[in-house]
Amino acid sequence: MELNRVARWRNYAGKAGALFALLAMLSVLDGLIARFREPADLIRALPGEMVDVNGPLREALPSLKDLIYTSDSEDISISFLELQRGYFLGGNMWRGRLTVSPQTPPGEYRLSVMVWERPAAAPPLTFRILVYADPGNRQTQAKSLWRRYAGVSPWLAAAFCLPGILLSFGGVFLLSQKMEALLTRVGRAEIYRVVKKDGDWLIAFGLGSTHGVKVGATVTLLDPEGLPVGQATVVEVTATDAAAAVSTPQEIHPGYLVVLG
Repeated sequence: MELNRVARWRNYAGKAGALFALLAMLSVLDGLIARFREPADLIRALPGEMVDVNGPLREALPSLKDLIYTSDSEDISISFLELQRGYFLGGNMWRGRLTVSPQTPPGEYRLSVMVWERPAAAPPLTFRILVYADPGNRQTQAKSLWRRYAGVSPWLAAAFCLPGILLSFGGVFLLSQKMEALLTRVGRAEIYRVVKKDGDWLIAFGLGSTHGVKVGATVTLLDPEGLPVGQATVVEVTATDAAAAVSTPQEIHPGYLVVLG
């Protein structure tokens, strides 16, 4: 039956959307936890890599020539690119690019950035640079589970989930529209709102006067398995929708069906 097939595919699409949403949320959480666990001054790199870095300044500097650095290895250097204001918190900052020579042996190194002849203007900012022999060795030390076990950025993993979320829930919407049209043809509709008031249930569904529904009419309620759970009396009708009162101790949920007659 076409109605059962549409309902089954809508169920699959909903579960897929929920799975993609959960995966995206876990990926973002993984990225945030990894960022908090990773020291701000730590840089993980491979020989031959260049890494963008930045640091704060206590006061504005006239030019980049006022910045100098010291490194405990000739194979690790930094080039200063620009002076700027912080994006989120404001303040003076510098931006540069740290270069690790292809000949750099694996190990831990330090590089400090300071203001030329004005040490009080900004205390030295020291970076710890961990140089790994190969990408696999660096991957095993990553704080992010995505990076450690899949070699993928958690932010990239979350971004890849977005199309799946949009397609899945877009499919749910289209299939719901299709299912609603099929149900209407046979005088049925899904309950989309349920309110309990003074011990009675007030339900709303997508059948109205254009489908032959009238105030005072009696409709039958079916659960998701298609079993009758009670009857309701229509109390309000518009062209496309209706509201009905139900007197039953059994709970009524959105998704139950209403059958005319």
